[in-house]
Amino acid sequence: MAKCMLHLILLAAPNSPAAPFLDAARAVTASIQQRYWLDGPACYARSLTDRHPDFLWGGGIMFSALVAAARHDPATWRPQMARYFGGLNGYWDAQAPIPGYEPAPTNGNGHDKYYDDNAWMVLTFLEAYDLTGKTKYLDRADDTLRFVLSGWDEALGGGIWWHEGHKDDSRNTCSNAPAAVACVRMAAYRRREENLAWACRLVAWTSEHLQDKDGLFFDSVKVGSGKINRDKLTYNTALMLRANLGLWRATGEERYRKEADRIGLASDWFVGQTGAYRDPPKWSHLLVEADLEWYRETGAARGLERARRNAEGWWERWQAEPPQELIEQASIARMLWLLADWETEAARER
Repeated sequence: MAKCMLHLILLAAPNSPAAPFLDAARAVTASIQQRYWLDGPACYARSLTDRHPDFLWGGGIMFSALVAAARHDPATWRPQMARYFGGLNGYWDAQAPIPGYEPAPTNGNGHDKYYDDNAWMVLTFLEAYDLTGKTKYLDRADDTLRFVLSGWDEALGGGIWWHEGHKDDSRNTCSNAPAAVACVRMAAYRRREENLAWACRLVAWTSEHLQDKDGLFFDSVKVGSGKINRDKLTYNTALMLRANLGLWRATGEERYRKEADRIGLASDWFVGQTGAYRDPPKWSHLLVEADLEWYRETGAARGLERARRNAEGWWERWQAEPPQELIEQASIARMLWLLADWETEAARER
């Protein structure tokens, strides 16, 4: 197991007997477990009213919350993380020519896989491997990354499709940026040069085709027409910030550090009147994670400040009126656990 956990946010902070983020993370995660867990399929329900297993996007966020929880409370959350990993096998399409995760439980040989959903799973499984050293997580991450990279072709000069069936004729930042981060992370374990080459290629393509002049990233581009969806969402910019930080660490090339700083500073655009990001947690928790990584790697205090404001704000909202959907609950839990990494001595020592 690598001693340098590229994905974790282990930040230096003054010692304090109080751990408000840790307490908050424990409360939210325990509530989710009690109210959303479905023992039969070993999955989490979509919402308090819809008791079907959640889609893979929300499930992936929930798995990442469990991994973060297991860093702090291993006796409680490592067994649950392992149970849920088994439950997610119900989404794994082993019969497909290139296996990958379907968005919902499948009988196999499905054709509805999203490359972005699968990229998120690569990241969280690598984090699980960092934590446990169990090769089942690394192997599944590697197999899933193979599917993600199979979504690249040379139409529009490259890039990974959003959906295997080319739904909406769309190539998105949300499929290419996490794939780049996944390649950087996987390079620490397997096929270093090949995976770093993929990461550089993905970052270059996404920056050329989907980055605005201000440093932020548009949502997607239609391959046939070249028309850009100019919406800007926190999670798109977040993963490009992380991708540039990762390439800077891996290659030592200063241009990636400079680009990460440019993206990080530009992300103030997302901050609303409350000091938190305007986007809901299902998107914004990923920019909180990027902010913390930016702070850890470069000392950018702005990143830590924004991350804390978002975590505090969403904890207050959760106490007043918890969201109904698992994806939002899991995103808040993940955000709080990441801030708990910052405040607890045990996490800082890992």
